[in-house]
Amino acid sequence: MSKLLLITPILTLLCCTATFAQPRSISNIVGESNITEEDELKIQKFAIGWAEELLTTDADTLERAHKKLISPFDETARMTPHGRSLYGKYLKEGFESLLSKDNDNEMAAVNALQVYSLLGTEQACSLLIKYAHSSTENRDALRLWASIGLGTTFLVGELPQNRVERYANLLCSYIANETVWYVLSRQFDSLAALQAIPGLDRSQRDEMAELSFSLQTSALEKLLASVDALEADERVQSLSLVLPSLRLQLNEPGINEQVKADTFNSIIPPLVVFVENAANNPLAHEDDLFDAYGRAVHSAGLLISMGLNVGGGVNVGELWNEENYSDILKLVESWKSNQ
Repeated sequence: MSKLLLITPILTLLCCTATFAQPRSISNIVGESNITEEDELKIQKFAIGWAEELLTTDADTLERAHKKLISPFDETARMTPHGRSLYGKYLKEGFESLLSKDNDNEMAAVNALQVYSLLGTEQACSLLIKYAHSSTENRDALRLWASIGLGTTFLVGELPQNRVERYANLLCSYIANETVWYVLSRQFDSLAALQAIPGLDRSQRDEMAELSFSLQTSALEKLLASVDALEADERVQSLSLVLPSLRLQLNEPGINEQVKADTFNSIIPPLVVFVENAANNPLAHEDDLFDAYGRAVHSAGLLISMGLNVGGGVNVGELWNEENYSDILKLVESWKSNQ
């Protein structure tokens, strides 16, 4: 009998631990407008319990926890604003230790940011923007996924337009201080995402498109101005992604013609200067960044030709690969005369 009395509380404790470590789905709860204290406790246990499971080096455990944490965002759950707010509150609580600088498991921290970005709320943006800046976050992987996450948050379509504008402007201001090229490129992607926010009327879509091009233009001008004409700059690797993306956006049939004209008028002069400086910079011709500069000047040339409406017969990329810098400089002079 005494053994039975001893075993019973142990079994009870084990059952409670298992329940907390692997809480049941809350998808049917977050879709409710009126959530009871009991159901809020279930949301808390689910968010914190699965957040703790992210702190692992086992790939299968990490994947399972990630899937569980994003499951309440499924369309079938029909998450209400109240459910979103409560889930966000407890996700933030669960992720606090994962995002701490004391946590050396970056994969867990990255997964936390990925999940948190799906909230699409002011609460999410205020956290993501903190981890997107190089002055407050020195881990490249976290800045990368915080920057991606801001774009994801915009695309959820939950934020009021004035709050989207606030965080987009902040992100744009961060680009001038970012030194890692792949973080830079994803920050531009998030600014481009403003054009695809769902649920806006025609007027709002036009405003967001104008803001998107304005911020991308401003960021690009600052980036090009900061690329040293006398040094080889690794950030040019971002240009081979940013410039083709911008060219595609400017080719969209629905783009406002005035916005298109303003964008070209702003970016063509610094792009011409960039190509000229690259052709004149011996360090840009060395092996380490030769291909990166080549892709960047080629993409710049395509944008310049498109904006000036001049023939694209000359392939700047081929001239670069042939190390024919004199002909590139002749082309630069022709661009200047057409501006």
